[in-house]
Amino acid sequence: MSHYLYITDVYCPWCYAFGLVFDKILEQHPLPVRVLCGELVNPGNTIDDMVMEMPNIKAFFKRLSETAGRGVGQAYMDLLEPGKGTITMDSQAMSIPVAALRRLNPGHEKEQIEALQKAFYQDGQDVLDPFVQAKACNVDEETLILECSKPEVKAEAEKSRTEAVAVLGDFVIYPTLFLEQDNGERVLLARSFTNYETVLGRLEAALKK
Repeated sequence: MSHYLYITDVYCPWCYAFGLVFDKILEQHPLPVRVLCGELVNPGNTIDDMVMEMPNIKAFFKRLSETAGRGVGQAYMDLLEPGKGTITMDSQAMSIPVAALRRLNPGHEKEQIEALQKAFYQDGQDVLDPFVQAKACNVDEETLILECSKPEVKAEAEKSRTEAVAVLGDFVIYPTLFLEQDNGERVLLARSFTNYETVLGRLEAALKK
């Protein structure tokens, strides 16, 4: 069956913004979604580190809101103040709970990763905290912690990251969305934030073939 291949990252602000576009696409064409986690923040660093490297970061988030129609929450903006952003971001570490959540509640990987993005960008929460992960995705915290500790889950997380890098090739851009068709053909629908009309046009053209 044809499905979407969505390459994203919990810490990617453009992915967070693109969630609204993808939701509208799924309303029109509700196909299954396979999610691959990227490696946007590798090695890990803190929000304070990011602010030091990007002193105009607040202007960036204003542009994101104007471009995508979705801004970050005040709780997150508060973390951009000097000394407030002690939360660590680490895409490799984040891919493990994402893999665990996929095993605990299969078929909902898009909803799970977007719930984590909302917890981070709307509520300013530390999404590497198992309590935050469990609450955002409505699973039992102890069960999630146990699942994350399993070697096969860690291997699955690494496999997802490796595949994401391989699919993206020389253009490592998040979010990236493909339609994977029954014949194995992969049609690019979005690379970086893309508006709804453009994604829908590409998708419907591909579905007509």
